[in-house]
Amino acid sequence: MDLPKRFSNTRPELKSLISRVLRGSERRGPRGRATERHDTRGAVAKNPAKSQTRLTPERRAELVADYVAGTPVRAIATKYGVHRGTIPTLIRRAGAEVRVAGLDAEERKLASSLYENGMTLAQVAGQMGVSDEAVRQAVLDQGGQIRPKGRRPRR
Repeated sequence: MDLPKRFSNTRPELKSLISRVLRGSERRGPRGRATERHDTRGAVAKNPAKSQTRLTPERRAELVADYVAGTPVRAIATKYGVHRGTIPTLIRRAGAEVRVAGLDAEERKLASSLYENGMTLAQVAGQMGVSDEAVRQAVLDQGGQIRPKGRRPRR
């Protein structure tokens, strides 16, 4: 009584196993080794999640030269087709100095001065090419106070 129920509704795993056994292993040939893949940037490493491009040593040297020349990281990432988080790793491997994001001491003084003279954080950030948070931190580091949000009273 129990046997017909057990074998009448086979599970997918069991069906797969049965079909493999019925096909036999004779039909399978040796697996060929895939040839190495390349694109315009260099060799491509096969990864199931996303293919990775390996830059040639010449392209890595160009990338480092662009970085040392002051090209923004996002522009370099777009130009070479790599993630922006990869660039500092490549720079360190090449022995070059990684730039510190944000403002240096002179730029912090200038940002604080502009803010104290009435510009908003967003205006100062736009003028200096940094984020609002970088300007806010510069003002606080220089001993300034951040004005409350909202409209400023008319003078």
